[in-house]
Amino acid sequence: MTTIDLINKLAVEHNITTGRAEMIVSILVERLTEKLKKDGEVVINNFGTFSIRKKESGSFLKMDESLLMAKNKVVFLPDKYFLENINSV
Repeated sequence: MTTIDLINKLAVEHNITTGRAEMIVSILVERLTEKLKKDGEVVINNFGTFSIRKKESGSFLKMDESLLMAKNKVVFLPDKYFLENINSV
């Protein structure tokens, strides 16, 4: 599912405009990002937990130079309820 698919599905199922659905999705992503930056973890009941894991920069073995790598890695751990729903298909 792409972002456009999600926006269209949200608009159709909840009888709202695609513009409003796009705003909802955008706000959700912004708030998740803000909360992760602030607290390092976001828990959504019956869905799962997003958390940040710190990464250290690596180095090339041959060149002995630091790599430019992302400082953080976002990890998703699905909730038991979510997994049970997916596996019941």
